[in-house]
Amino acid sequence: MIRFFTLSVLLAAFGALACSHADFSADDGDLSPLSPPEVQCDTCFYPVVMVHGFLASGDTWAKFHQRFTSNGYKPSQLYAFDWNSLNQGANHVAALDAFIDNILAKTGVLKVRLIGHSAGGGLGYNYLSDAARAAKVDGYVHIGSSVQSGPAGPGGSVATLNLWSPDDNVVQGGDISGATNVQIPGKDHYQIATSKESFAAVWQFFHNQPPNTLEITPESIVCIAGRMLYFGENTPLVNGKVEIYQVNPTTGERLTSTPAHTLFTDSLGYWPAINVDANVTYEFVATPPIPAQREIHYFREGFTHLNTLVYLRTIPPPTSLAGLLLAGLPNNDNQTVMNVFSASQAIIHGRDTLTVAGSALSTPQYAAPDKTAISYFLYDDGDSQTELTPVGIFGTFPFLNGVDMFFPTNPPGAISLQFNNRQLNVRNLKSSQGVVVGVFD
Repeated sequence: MIRFFTLSVLLAAFGALACSHADFSADDGDLSPLSPPEVQCDTCFYPVVMVHGFLASGDTWAKFHQRFTSNGYKPSQLYAFDWNSLNQGANHVAALDAFIDNILAKTGVLKVRLIGHSAGGGLGYNYLSDAARAAKVDGYVHIGSSVQSGPAGPGGSVATLNLWSPDDNVVQGGDISGATNVQIPGKDHYQIATSKESFAAVWQFFHNQPPNTLEITPESIVCIAGRMLYFGENTPLVNGKVEIYQVNPTTGERLTSTPAHTLFTDSLGYWPAINVDANVTYEFVATPPIPAQREIHYFREGFTHLNTLVYLRTIPPPTSLAGLLLAGLPNNDNQTVMNVFSASQAIIHGRDTLTVAGSALSTPQYAAPDKTAISYFLYDDGDSQTELTPVGIFGTFPFLNGVDMFFPTNPPGAISLQFNNRQLNVRNLKSSQGVVVGVFD
């Protein structure tokens, strides 16, 4: 059975949010259909559907989402399509088609604009290979994905922007004959989908003019919303609990014994929108609906702008590939199990610095350019020593690292994470209480 997200729920999560935001009143513009292969409308804000890549989720697009809304788009015009990139046997094209059909039916527009990153680019080309499906799309953006023989759509009928970087060490990019090609040097595999330079090229392609701003406009009160789902598989968790605590940025300690917000996910895993103060450090506790599954404690940098793509990933059952990958994480009172996640760029040796509890992890071993590491799982293998040797099977996957580090839980205290010139302090929680995740946006 094809599972897709009804637009009424999406609008509840991303459109008619239960908190204020000035961009919600942006002009929809002219929504009349355009004739491929040209994108000519300077004023129309067609819905934008964004498709993530391998092992990723919809929050890949948080920076693009924030720049779109900084330039006048409504959240209800921006859609992230979540799919299980580990399941190659599923009919992802049909699921994407149903997703787009829902958007068209509920909004009354005749076309969307489509963006695909990495493996999502392959899905985008497959989707557009059919004339009936291609007719629903006015403009396609192919980001950090494989070189194709021509623009998307039958006979190259869909206007296509091809964004690539010669410094992408995951996908060997290049120009696509007949497409609009933009090469952006110096960007890794994730930056090519998150950077302001990439956004500028996308906006120019969609609107035939530069954006008003490339910056994410700051706000004093920030509306946030998001989703709880399984890591890797993107299966939504229904009736999961989300608790949000304000924490001391220096110690990571909660400022109150009770959460500032307690929320529950709906039938598609979305938790409702709330207002939070800008530039305040928060801890998000994601509790799965199944009691035996582990809590995940997310410590995040302060929010500065509307973000409806705050994703909280939990550990799937060990019967799945992603579940097997995470099944070996320790679960005891003696040590903290941590994940450090860089949401918008890889950590590259010689360019970036990542230090955790004083130990450098941006080394040639763990931050080689061809590794394109964005996620580090840190825990001790049982001898209560930090040895900085590989642990688990994370190293066999792209983007992931597992490193032997011992974080004792007694006495209680903070663990310092430093990424380039940014610092985040998290608590040394017992792994029996859950897994700690430090997120650098």
